[in-house]
Amino acid sequence: METTNFLQGILKISVVALILKISFVTLIAYISYYYYKYFTRENPLPGPFPLPFIGNIHQVLKNDTFDMSKFQAKYGDLCEFYTGSQRFILVGNEDLIQNIMKPTVNGPFHNRINDDNEGLEEIGLLNTGLAFNNNYDNWRFHRKFYTKVMMSTSFIKQSMIVIQNSFLEMEKYWNDIGEDTIFEFDHWMKRYFFDTMFIISTNNRAYALANYYNKVTPNEKLSIPESVLKESNTFVESINVVVHSLQYFYILPRIVLYLPIIKRYTQYLKGRVYWVRNNVNNIIKTRREEISKMPIDQKLKSDILTMFLTVNTEKDITEKIADDIHDEPMSDKDVQRNFIEIMGAGIDTSPNSMCFIVDFLENNLKAKQRMIEEIERVLGKEPDSSFTFEDLSKLEYVEAVIKESSRLRCVFPLVFKTNSVPEVVGSYRWSKGNYFGVNFDAIQKQKSCWEDPEKFNPDRFMDNPESKNKVYMFGGGLRICPGRNLAMMELKATLVMLYRKYDIELLGPMKEHIGMIRTCDELKVKLRKRKNISM
Repeated sequence: METTNFLQGILKISVVALILKISFVTLIAYISYYYYKYFTRENPLPGPFPLPFIGNIHQVLKNDTFDMSKFQAKYGDLCEFYTGSQRFILVGNEDLIQNIMKPTVNGPFHNRINDDNEGLEEIGLLNTGLAFNNNYDNWRFHRKFYTKVMMSTSFIKQSMIVIQNSFLEMEKYWNDIGEDTIFEFDHWMKRYFFDTMFIISTNNRAYALANYYNKVTPNEKLSIPESVLKESNTFVESINVVVHSLQYFYILPRIVLYLPIIKRYTQYLKGRVYWVRNNVNNIIKTRREEISKMPIDQKLKSDILTMFLTVNTEKDITEKIADDIHDEPMSDKDVQRNFIEIMGAGIDTSPNSMCFIVDFLENNLKAKQRMIEEIERVLGKEPDSSFTFEDLSKLEYVEAVIKESSRLRCVFPLVFKTNSVPEVVGSYRWSKGNYFGVNFDAIQKQKSCWEDPEKFNPDRFMDNPESKNKVYMFGGGLRICPGRNLAMMELKATLVMLYRKYDIELLGPMKEHIGMIRTCDELKVKLRKRKNISM
Protein backbone atom coordinates (compact mmCIF):
# COMPACT_ATOMS: atom_id res chain seq x y z
CA MET A 1 0.00 0.00 0.00
CA GLU A 2 2.84 2.38 0.93
CA THR A 3 4.60 1.47 -2.33
CA THR A 4 1.43 2.27 -4.31
CA ASN A 5 1.02 5.65 -2.60
CA PHE A 6 4.68 6.38 -3.18
CA LEU A 7 4.37 5.58 -6.88
CA GLN A 8 1.22 7.69 -7.16
CA GLY A 9 3.04 10.58 -5.49
CA ILE A 10 5.96 10.23 -7.90
CA LEU A 11 3.51 10.15 -10.83
CA LYS A 12 1.73 13.32 -9.65
CA ILE A 13 5.04 15.11 -9.24
CA SER A 14 6.06 13.99 -12.72
CA VAL A 15 2.80 15.21 -14.22
CA VAL A 16 3.11 18.59 -12.46
CA ALA A 17 6.72 18.86 -13.60
CA LEU A 18 5.68 18.03 -17.17
CA ILE A 19 2.92 20.64 -17.09
CA LEU A 20 5.35 23.24 -15.75
CA LYS A 21 7.88 22.36 -18.46
CA ILE A 22 5.22 22.62 -21.18
CA SER A 23 3.99 25.93 -19.71
CA PHE A 24 7.52 27.26 -19.52
CA VAL A 25 8.30 26.24 -23.10
CA THR A 26 4.97 27.74 -24.26
CA LEU A 27 5.73 30.97 -22.40
CA ILE A 28 9.22 31.19 -23.89
CA ALA A 29 7.78 30.48 -27.36
CA TYR A 30 5.11 33.17 -26.93
CA ILE A 31 7.58 35.78 -25.70
CA SER A 32 10.03 34.89 -28.49
CA TYR A 33 7.30 35.18 -31.13
CA TYR A 34 6.00 38.41 -29.52
CA TYR A 35 9.36 40.12 -29.76
CA TYR A 36 10.12 38.63 -33.17
CA LYS A 37 6.95 40.33 -34.45
CA TYR A 38 7.88 43.53 -32.62
CA PHE A 39 11.42 43.77 -33.95
CA THR A 40 10.37 42.88 -37.50
CA ARG A 41 7.32 45.22 -37.57
CA GLU A 42 6.90 47.48 -40.56
CA ASN A 43 7.84 51.15 -40.21
CA PRO A 44 9.17 51.21 -36.61
CA LEU A 45 8.07 54.42 -34.87
CA PRO A 46 9.00 56.13 -31.59
CA GLY A 47 7.17 54.72 -28.60
CA PRO A 48 7.64 52.87 -25.32
CA PHE A 49 8.99 49.33 -25.29
CA PRO A 50 6.07 46.87 -24.94
CA LEU A 51 5.80 43.97 -22.47
CA PRO A 52 4.42 40.54 -23.39
CA PHE A 53 0.66 40.04 -22.83
CA ILE A 54 -0.04 43.67 -21.81
CA GLY A 55 2.02 45.75 -24.25
CA ASN A 56 1.97 49.35 -22.97
CA ILE A 57 -1.36 49.21 -21.14
CA HIS A 58 0.36 50.19 -17.90
CA GLN A 59 1.70 53.33 -19.61
CA VAL A 60 -1.27 54.52 -21.68
CA LEU A 61 -4.04 53.60 -19.21
CA LYS A 62 -2.70 55.11 -16.00
CA ASN A 63 -5.43 55.44 -13.36
CA ASP A 64 -7.96 54.30 -15.99
CA THR A 65 -7.27 57.48 -18.00
CA PHE A 66 -6.31 57.61 -21.65
CA ASP A 67 -4.72 61.05 -21.84
CA MET A 68 -2.35 60.94 -24.81
CA SER A 69 -1.10 64.55 -24.55
CA LYS A 70 1.98 63.74 -22.46
CA PHE A 71 2.56 60.56 -24.44
CA GLN A 72 2.54 62.42 -27.74
CA ALA A 73 4.63 65.27 -26.33
CA LYS A 74 7.31 62.72 -25.48
CA TYR A 75 7.25 60.60 -28.65
CA GLY A 76 6.12 63.00 -31.37
CA ASP A 77 3.22 63.53 -33.79
CA LEU A 78 3.61 60.04 -35.28
CA CYS A 79 4.34 57.38 -32.67
CA GLU A 80 3.10 53.99 -31.49
CA PHE A 81 1.97 51.97 -28.50
CA TYR A 82 0.74 48.42 -27.91
CA THR A 83 -2.09 46.80 -26.01
CA GLY A 84 -1.22 43.12 -25.85
CA SER A 85 0.05 42.33 -29.33
CA GLN A 86 -2.12 44.96 -31.02
CA ARG A 87 -0.19 47.92 -32.38
CA PHE A 88 -1.69 51.42 -32.49
CA ILE A 89 -0.20 54.24 -34.55
CA LEU A 90 -0.92 57.57 -32.86
CA VAL A 91 -1.37 60.56 -35.19
CA GLY A 92 -1.38 64.08 -33.76
CA ASN A 93 -0.89 66.49 -36.65
CA GLU A 94 -3.45 68.08 -38.99
CA ASP A 95 -1.32 67.37 -42.07
CA LEU A 96 -0.96 63.68 -41.20
CA ILE A 97 -4.70 62.97 -40.98
CA GLN A 98 -5.82 64.37 -44.34
CA ASN A 99 -5.86 60.95 -45.98
CA ILE A 100 -7.42 59.29 -42.91
CA MET A 101 -10.30 61.77 -42.55
CA LYS A 102 -11.06 62.15 -46.26
CA PRO A 103 -14.85 61.72 -46.84
CA THR A 104 -14.47 59.04 -49.52
CA VAL A 105 -17.42 56.71 -50.18
CA ASN A 106 -16.48 53.27 -48.82
CA GLY A 107 -12.94 54.66 -48.49
CA PRO A 108 -9.86 52.89 -47.13
CA PHE A 109 -10.25 54.42 -43.64
CA HIS A 110 -14.00 53.98 -43.29
CA ASN A 111 -13.86 51.42 -40.46
CA ARG A 112 -12.96 52.04 -36.83
CA ILE A 113 -12.09 48.44 -36.06
CA ASN A 114 -11.04 45.21 -37.71
CA ASP A 115 -13.40 42.24 -37.87
CA ASP A 116 -11.27 40.32 -35.38
CA ASN A 117 -11.89 42.68 -32.44
CA GLU A 118 -12.72 40.11 -29.77
CA GLY A 119 -13.80 42.55 -27.07
CA LEU A 120 -16.53 44.35 -29.01
CA GLU A 121 -17.68 41.10 -30.57
CA GLU A 122 -18.08 39.65 -27.09
CA ILE A 123 -20.51 42.39 -26.04
CA GLY A 124 -22.34 42.30 -29.37
CA LEU A 125 -21.33 45.71 -30.72
CA LEU A 126 -19.39 44.55 -33.76
CA ASN A 127 -20.97 45.01 -37.23
CA THR A 128 -24.26 46.46 -35.98
CA GLY A 129 -25.66 49.99 -35.87
CA LEU A 130 -23.33 52.78 -36.98
CA ALA A 131 -20.32 53.17 -34.70
CA PHE A 132 -18.61 49.81 -35.19
CA ASN A 133 -20.28 48.48 -38.32
CA ASN A 134 -17.81 47.25 -40.97
CA ASN A 135 -20.54 46.01 -43.29
CA TYR A 136 -20.63 49.03 -45.59
CA ASP A 137 -23.99 48.31 -47.23
CA ASN A 138 -25.65 47.70 -43.86
CA TRP A 139 -23.96 50.79 -42.39
CA ARG A 140 -25.07 52.87 -45.38
CA PHE A 141 -28.71 51.95 -44.85
CA HIS A 142 -28.60 52.91 -41.17
CA ARG A 143 -26.70 56.05 -42.00
CA LYS A 144 -29.30 56.99 -44.59
CA PHE A 145 -32.01 56.54 -41.97
CA TYR A 146 -30.23 58.76 -39.44
CA THR A 147 -29.50 61.41 -42.05
CA LYS A 148 -33.07 61.43 -43.36
CA VAL A 149 -34.58 61.72 -39.90
CA MET A 150 -32.13 63.42 -37.54
CA MET A 151 -30.75 65.99 -39.99
CA SER A 152 -34.18 67.24 -41.06
CA THR A 153 -35.31 70.70 -39.97
CA SER A 154 -38.76 69.42 -38.99
CA PHE A 155 -37.22 66.86 -36.62
CA ILE A 156 -34.94 69.47 -35.02
CA LYS A 157 -37.86 71.87 -34.51
CA GLN A 158 -39.95 69.13 -32.92
CA SER A 159 -37.02 68.16 -30.68
CA MET A 160 -36.54 71.77 -29.59
CA ILE A 161 -39.98 71.74 -28.00
CA VAL A 162 -38.98 68.65 -26.04
CA ILE A 163 -35.77 70.19 -24.72
CA GLN A 164 -37.56 73.40 -23.72
CA ASN A 165 -40.09 71.35 -21.75
CA SER A 166 -37.32 69.31 -20.12
CA PHE A 167 -35.53 72.49 -19.05
CA LEU A 168 -38.75 73.91 -17.58
CA GLU A 169 -39.17 70.69 -15.57
CA MET A 170 -35.59 70.91 -14.29
CA GLU A 171 -36.01 74.60 -13.48
CA LYS A 172 -39.10 73.82 -11.42
CA TYR A 173 -37.03 71.41 -9.34
CA TRP A 174 -34.23 73.98 -8.93
CA ASN A 175 -36.70 76.61 -7.75
CA ASP A 176 -38.19 74.17 -5.27
CA ILE A 177 -34.80 73.22 -3.83
CA GLY A 178 -33.73 76.88 -3.45
CA GLU A 179 -30.76 79.10 -4.24
CA ASP A 180 -28.59 78.25 -1.23
CA THR A 181 -28.24 74.65 -2.40
CA ILE A 182 -25.02 73.27 -3.81
CA PHE A 183 -25.98 71.82 -7.18
CA GLU A 184 -23.96 68.97 -8.69
CA PHE A 185 -24.37 70.39 -12.16
CA ASP A 186 -22.91 67.34 -13.95
CA HIS A 187 -25.54 65.06 -12.39
CA TRP A 188 -28.38 67.38 -13.38
CA MET A 189 -27.11 67.67 -16.96
CA LYS A 190 -26.83 63.92 -17.37
CA ARG A 191 -30.47 63.37 -16.34
CA TYR A 192 -31.72 66.40 -18.25
CA PHE A 193 -30.25 65.26 -21.57
CA PHE A 194 -31.17 61.63 -20.91
CA ASP A 195 -34.83 62.57 -20.37
CA THR A 196 -34.74 64.70 -23.51
CA MET A 197 -33.29 61.96 -25.71
CA PHE A 198 -35.64 59.33 -24.29
CA ILE A 199 -38.71 61.43 -25.14
CA ILE A 200 -37.33 62.25 -28.59
CA SER A 201 -36.62 58.56 -29.17
CA THR A 202 -39.77 57.00 -27.71
CA ASN A 203 -42.34 59.75 -26.99
CA ASN A 204 -42.39 58.45 -23.40
CA ARG A 205 -40.90 59.84 -20.19
CA ALA A 206 -37.89 58.28 -18.47
CA TYR A 207 -38.27 60.22 -15.17
CA ALA A 208 -34.51 60.61 -14.75
CA LEU A 209 -34.85 64.23 -13.58
CA ALA A 210 -37.72 63.41 -11.24
CA ASN A 211 -35.77 60.51 -9.81
CA TYR A 212 -32.73 62.68 -9.14
CA TYR A 213 -34.87 65.42 -7.62
CA ASN A 214 -36.36 62.91 -5.17
CA LYS A 215 -32.83 61.84 -4.27
CA VAL A 216 -31.49 65.33 -3.44
CA THR A 217 -34.51 67.39 -2.33
CA PRO A 218 -34.93 68.24 1.34
CA ASN A 219 -38.60 68.88 0.62
CA GLU A 220 -41.54 66.59 -0.06
CA LYS A 221 -40.71 64.02 -2.72
CA LEU A 222 -42.65 63.55 -5.94
CA SER A 223 -45.35 60.92 -5.89
CA ILE A 224 -44.00 58.50 -8.50
CA PRO A 225 -44.06 54.69 -8.18
CA GLU A 226 -40.81 53.40 -6.64
CA SER A 227 -40.47 50.74 -9.35
CA VAL A 228 -40.53 53.43 -12.06
CA LEU A 229 -37.87 55.50 -10.33
CA LYS A 230 -35.66 52.49 -9.64
CA GLU A 231 -35.78 51.35 -13.27
CA SER A 232 -35.10 54.90 -14.46
CA ASN A 233 -32.02 55.22 -12.27
CA THR A 234 -30.72 51.80 -13.31
CA PHE A 235 -31.25 52.67 -16.97
CA VAL A 236 -29.30 55.93 -16.70
CA GLU A 237 -26.41 54.36 -14.81
CA SER A 238 -26.31 51.25 -17.02
CA ILE A 239 -26.26 53.23 -20.28
CA ASN A 240 -23.42 55.27 -18.79
CA VAL A 241 -21.51 52.08 -17.94
CA VAL A 242 -22.09 50.67 -21.44
CA VAL A 243 -20.65 53.81 -23.05
CA HIS A 244 -17.56 53.78 -20.86
CA SER A 245 -17.02 50.05 -21.26
CA LEU A 246 -16.30 50.64 -24.96
CA GLN A 247 -12.76 51.76 -24.12
CA TYR A 248 -12.29 48.68 -21.96
CA PHE A 249 -13.47 46.13 -24.52
CA TYR A 250 -12.03 47.99 -27.51
CA ILE A 251 -8.50 48.33 -26.18
CA LEU A 252 -7.85 45.36 -23.91
CA PRO A 253 -6.98 41.99 -25.48
CA ARG A 254 -9.10 39.00 -24.45
CA ILE A 255 -6.24 37.45 -22.50
CA VAL A 256 -6.17 40.55 -20.27
CA LEU A 257 -9.97 40.78 -19.96
CA TYR A 258 -10.05 37.43 -18.22
CA LEU A 259 -7.00 37.68 -16.01
CA PRO A 260 -8.06 36.68 -12.45
CA ILE A 261 -7.50 40.20 -11.11
CA ILE A 262 -9.92 41.90 -13.53
CA LYS A 263 -12.23 39.05 -14.61
CA ARG A 264 -14.87 40.12 -12.08
CA TYR A 265 -14.92 43.66 -13.48
CA THR A 266 -15.23 42.26 -17.02
CA GLN A 267 -18.24 40.22 -15.94
CA TYR A 268 -19.77 43.27 -14.24
CA LEU A 269 -19.50 45.34 -17.42
CA LYS A 270 -20.97 42.53 -19.52
CA GLY A 271 -23.83 42.24 -17.03
CA ARG A 272 -24.65 45.94 -17.43
CA VAL A 273 -24.56 45.61 -21.23
CA TYR A 274 -26.95 42.63 -21.10
CA TRP A 275 -29.28 44.48 -18.68
CA VAL A 276 -29.54 47.41 -21.09
CA ARG A 277 -30.19 45.06 -24.01
CA ASN A 278 -32.97 43.24 -22.17
CA ASN A 279 -34.54 46.52 -21.09
CA VAL A 280 -34.42 47.92 -24.61
CA ASN A 281 -35.83 44.65 -25.97
CA ASN A 282 -38.84 45.09 -23.66
CA ILE A 283 -39.32 48.67 -24.90
CA ILE A 284 -39.18 47.43 -28.51
CA LYS A 285 -41.61 44.59 -27.82
CA THR A 286 -44.11 46.94 -26.18
CA ARG A 287 -43.96 49.45 -29.02
CA ARG A 288 -44.30 46.71 -31.68
CA GLU A 289 -47.47 45.52 -29.97
CA GLU A 290 -48.84 49.07 -29.89
CA ILE A 291 -48.13 49.54 -33.59
CA SER A 292 -49.66 46.20 -34.57
CA LYS A 293 -52.92 47.06 -32.83
CA MET A 294 -53.32 50.44 -34.53
CA PRO A 295 -55.46 50.72 -37.69
CA ILE A 296 -53.47 51.21 -40.89
CA ASP A 297 -54.96 54.67 -41.44
CA GLN A 298 -54.29 55.94 -37.90
CA LYS A 299 -51.37 58.34 -37.51
CA LEU A 300 -48.45 56.89 -35.56
CA LYS A 301 -46.14 58.69 -33.14
CA SER A 302 -43.33 60.47 -34.95
CA ASP A 303 -40.51 59.38 -32.66
CA ILE A 304 -37.26 57.64 -33.61
CA LEU A 305 -38.24 54.22 -32.22
CA THR A 306 -41.48 54.15 -34.20
CA MET A 307 -39.56 55.11 -37.32
CA PHE A 308 -37.09 52.27 -36.70
CA LEU A 309 -39.90 49.77 -36.31
CA THR A 310 -42.01 50.87 -39.28
CA VAL A 311 -39.33 51.57 -41.90
CA ASN A 312 -40.03 49.59 -45.09
CA THR A 313 -43.41 48.39 -43.78
CA GLU A 314 -46.95 49.33 -44.75
CA LYS A 315 -47.00 51.74 -41.79
CA ASP A 316 -43.73 53.44 -42.74
CA ILE A 317 -43.63 57.06 -41.52
CA THR A 318 -40.11 57.82 -42.76
CA GLU A 319 -41.15 58.81 -46.28
CA LYS A 320 -39.54 55.71 -47.76
CA ILE A 321 -35.85 55.43 -47.00
CA ALA A 322 -35.63 52.12 -48.89
CA ASP A 323 -33.15 51.87 -51.78
CA ASP A 324 -32.27 49.27 -54.38
CA ILE A 325 -30.42 47.20 -51.77
CA HIS A 326 -32.44 47.63 -48.57
CA ASP A 327 -36.18 47.17 -48.81
CA GLU A 328 -36.69 44.98 -45.73
CA PRO A 329 -37.85 46.14 -42.29
CA MET A 330 -35.23 46.59 -39.57
CA SER A 331 -34.64 43.55 -37.40
CA ASP A 332 -35.14 43.83 -33.64
CA LYS A 333 -31.38 43.36 -33.25
CA ASP A 334 -30.66 46.37 -35.47
CA VAL A 335 -33.32 48.45 -33.74
CA GLN A 336 -31.86 47.53 -30.35
CA ARG A 337 -28.28 48.44 -31.27
CA ASN A 338 -29.31 51.73 -32.91
CA PHE A 339 -31.47 52.69 -29.93
CA ILE A 340 -28.62 51.99 -27.49
CA GLU A 341 -26.23 54.08 -29.61
CA ILE A 342 -28.66 57.01 -29.62
CA MET A 343 -29.20 56.88 -25.86
CA GLY A 344 -25.47 56.41 -25.25
CA ALA A 345 -24.68 59.50 -27.29
CA GLY A 346 -27.44 61.43 -25.54
CA ILE A 347 -26.13 60.71 -22.06
CA ASP A 348 -22.48 61.45 -22.82
CA THR A 349 -21.73 64.02 -25.50
CA SER A 350 -24.18 66.81 -24.69
CA PRO A 351 -24.07 66.62 -20.84
CA ASN A 352 -20.27 66.65 -20.76
CA SER A 353 -20.05 69.37 -23.41
CA MET A 354 -22.45 71.50 -21.39
CA CYS A 355 -20.36 71.15 -18.23
CA PHE A 356 -17.17 72.07 -20.10
CA ILE A 357 -18.83 75.14 -21.64
CA VAL A 358 -20.13 76.40 -18.29
CA ASP A 359 -16.71 75.89 -16.69
CA PHE A 360 -15.01 77.86 -19.48
CA LEU A 361 -17.57 80.69 -19.39
CA GLU A 362 -17.39 81.12 -15.62
CA ASN A 363 -13.60 81.32 -15.86
CA ASN A 364 -13.74 83.75 -18.82
CA LEU A 365 -16.18 86.47 -17.84
CA LYS A 366 -15.64 88.68 -20.92
CA ALA A 367 -16.68 85.83 -23.20
CA LYS A 368 -19.63 85.09 -20.93
CA GLN A 369 -20.80 88.71 -21.02
CA ARG A 370 -20.48 88.90 -24.80
CA MET A 371 -22.51 85.72 -25.15
CA ILE A 372 -25.28 87.05 -22.88
CA GLU A 373 -25.35 90.32 -24.83
CA GLU A 374 -25.81 88.44 -28.10
CA ILE A 375 -28.61 86.34 -26.60
CA GLU A 376 -30.42 89.45 -25.35
CA ARG A 377 -29.89 91.30 -28.63
CA VAL A 378 -31.29 88.45 -30.74
CA LEU A 379 -33.97 87.08 -28.40
CA GLY A 380 -34.79 90.08 -26.21
CA LYS A 381 -34.19 90.64 -22.49
CA GLU A 382 -37.36 88.99 -21.25
CA PRO A 383 -36.08 85.64 -19.90
CA ASP A 384 -39.34 83.77 -20.42
CA SER A 385 -39.97 84.91 -23.99
CA SER A 386 -40.15 82.10 -26.51
CA PHE A 387 -37.62 81.51 -29.25
CA THR A 388 -37.56 79.48 -32.44
CA PHE A 389 -35.09 77.26 -34.26
CA GLU A 390 -34.49 80.15 -36.68
CA ASP A 391 -33.65 82.41 -33.70
CA LEU A 392 -31.01 79.95 -32.50
CA SER A 393 -29.38 79.90 -35.93
CA LYS A 394 -28.64 83.64 -35.52
CA LEU A 395 -26.61 83.09 -32.34
CA GLU A 396 -23.18 83.06 -33.97
CA TYR A 397 -21.19 83.87 -30.85
CA VAL A 398 -23.01 81.19 -28.84
CA GLU A 399 -21.93 78.68 -31.48
CA ALA A 400 -18.38 80.08 -31.32
CA VAL A 401 -18.36 79.46 -27.56
CA ILE A 402 -19.48 75.86 -28.11
CA LYS A 403 -16.84 75.29 -30.80
CA GLU A 404 -14.04 76.80 -28.71
CA SER A 405 -14.97 74.69 -25.71
CA SER A 406 -14.93 71.58 -27.91
CA ARG A 407 -11.57 72.57 -29.37
CA LEU A 408 -9.99 72.71 -25.92
CA ARG A 409 -11.90 69.84 -24.34
CA CYS A 410 -12.94 67.46 -27.08
CA VAL A 411 -15.52 64.94 -25.83
CA PHE A 412 -13.96 62.34 -28.15
CA PRO A 413 -10.25 63.18 -27.81
CA LEU A 414 -9.08 60.03 -29.58
CA VAL A 415 -10.78 58.30 -32.51
CA PHE A 416 -9.51 55.11 -34.11
CA LYS A 417 -9.50 54.18 -37.78
CA THR A 418 -8.25 51.12 -39.66
CA ASN A 419 -7.11 50.91 -43.27
CA SER A 420 -8.83 48.26 -45.40
CA VAL A 421 -6.15 48.45 -48.12
CA PRO A 422 -2.45 49.46 -48.10
CA GLU A 423 -2.22 53.24 -47.62
CA VAL A 424 0.33 56.01 -47.06
CA VAL A 425 0.29 57.96 -43.78
CA GLY A 426 3.14 60.21 -42.69
CA SER A 427 5.35 59.28 -45.69
CA TYR A 428 5.16 55.62 -44.66
CA ARG A 429 3.31 52.96 -46.64
CA TRP A 430 1.25 50.75 -44.36
CA SER A 431 -0.15 47.30 -45.08
CA LYS A 432 -3.89 46.88 -44.51
CA GLY A 433 -5.40 46.29 -41.08
CA ASN A 434 -3.40 48.80 -39.02
CA TYR A 435 -5.02 50.82 -36.24
CA PHE A 436 -4.53 54.58 -36.41
CA GLY A 437 -5.42 56.69 -33.37
CA VAL A 438 -6.37 60.22 -34.47
CA ASN A 439 -5.47 62.43 -31.51
CA PHE A 440 -7.94 65.31 -31.83
CA ASP A 441 -6.76 66.75 -28.52
CA ALA A 442 -3.30 67.38 -29.96
CA ILE A 443 -4.51 68.38 -33.43
CA GLN A 444 -6.93 71.01 -32.11
CA LYS A 445 -4.16 72.64 -30.07
CA GLN A 446 -1.53 72.50 -32.79
CA LYS A 447 0.56 75.68 -32.59
CA SER A 448 0.99 75.91 -36.35
CA CYS A 449 -2.81 76.06 -36.80
CA TRP A 450 -3.97 78.07 -33.77
CA GLU A 451 -2.77 81.28 -32.17
CA ASP A 452 -2.43 80.88 -28.39
CA PRO A 453 -3.87 77.34 -28.68
CA GLU A 454 -4.29 76.83 -24.91
CA LYS A 455 -6.33 80.02 -24.50
CA PHE A 456 -10.15 80.02 -24.46
CA ASN A 457 -11.00 82.55 -27.15
CA PRO A 458 -14.32 82.19 -29.02
CA ASP A 459 -13.47 85.36 -30.98
CA ARG A 460 -11.15 83.30 -33.18
CA PHE A 461 -14.24 81.78 -34.86
CA MET A 462 -15.83 85.19 -35.35
CA ASP A 463 -12.66 86.67 -36.88
CA ASN A 464 -12.04 83.62 -39.06
CA PRO A 465 -15.24 81.60 -39.59
CA GLU A 466 -13.33 78.94 -41.55
CA SER A 467 -11.61 77.95 -38.29
CA LYS A 468 -14.71 75.96 -37.37
CA ASN A 469 -13.79 73.44 -40.06
CA LYS A 470 -10.66 72.60 -38.09
CA VAL A 471 -12.62 71.54 -35.02
CA TYR A 472 -13.63 67.87 -34.97
CA MET A 473 -16.45 68.27 -32.48
CA PHE A 474 -18.55 65.68 -34.31
CA GLY A 475 -15.74 63.68 -35.88
CA GLY A 476 -15.22 63.88 -39.62
CA GLY A 477 -15.37 62.09 -42.95
CA LEU A 478 -18.35 59.92 -43.84
CA ARG A 479 -18.66 58.84 -40.21
CA ILE A 480 -19.27 62.36 -38.96
CA CYS A 481 -22.00 62.31 -36.30
CA PRO A 482 -25.45 62.24 -37.97
CA GLY A 483 -26.99 63.83 -34.88
CA ARG A 484 -24.78 66.93 -35.00
CA ASN A 485 -27.61 69.33 -35.87
CA LEU A 486 -29.68 68.02 -32.97
CA ALA A 487 -26.72 68.21 -30.57
CA MET A 488 -25.86 71.77 -31.57
CA MET A 489 -29.48 72.85 -31.16
CA GLU A 490 -29.64 71.20 -27.71
CA LEU A 491 -26.50 72.97 -26.53
CA LYS A 492 -27.56 76.36 -27.93
CA ALA A 493 -31.07 76.14 -26.50
CA THR A 494 -29.78 75.04 -23.09
CA LEU A 495 -27.21 77.84 -22.93
CA VAL A 496 -29.92 80.36 -23.85
CA MET A 497 -32.35 79.14 -21.20
CA LEU A 498 -29.65 78.85 -18.55
CA TYR A 499 -27.88 82.18 -19.00
CA ARG A 500 -31.02 84.25 -19.60
CA LYS A 501 -32.14 83.42 -16.08
CA TYR A 502 -29.24 82.34 -13.89
CA ASP A 503 -26.01 83.61 -12.46
CA ILE A 504 -23.69 80.69 -11.86
CA GLU A 505 -21.08 80.46 -9.14
CA LEU A 506 -18.45 77.74 -9.44
CA LEU A 507 -17.67 76.00 -6.16
CA GLY A 508 -14.17 74.75 -6.81
CA PRO A 509 -12.45 73.46 -9.94
CA MET A 510 -14.16 71.08 -12.32
CA LYS A 511 -12.93 67.47 -12.23
CA GLU A 512 -12.65 65.58 -15.51
CA HIS A 513 -11.70 62.11 -16.66
CA ILE A 514 -10.02 61.48 -20.00
CA GLY A 515 -10.60 58.17 -21.70
CA MET A 516 -11.72 57.47 -25.24
CA ILE A 517 -14.51 59.76 -24.03
CA ARG A 518 -13.75 62.87 -21.95
CA THR A 519 -16.20 63.26 -19.08
CA CYS A 520 -16.96 65.80 -16.40
CA ASP A 521 -16.78 63.90 -13.10
CA GLU A 522 -17.66 66.83 -10.86
CA LEU A 523 -18.89 70.38 -11.33
CA LYS A 524 -20.44 71.92 -8.22
CA VAL A 525 -22.22 75.25 -8.56
CA LYS A 526 -24.68 77.61 -6.97
CA LEU A 527 -27.50 78.85 -9.19
CA ARG A 528 -29.10 82.23 -8.53
CA LYS A 529 -31.79 83.93 -10.52
CA ARG A 530 -30.38 87.00 -12.29
CA LYS A 531 -31.34 90.40 -10.92
CA ASN A 532 -34.85 91.61 -11.78
CA ILE A 533 -35.97 88.00 -12.29
CA SER A 534 -38.38 86.75 -9.62
CA MET A 535 -38.09 83.27 -8.21
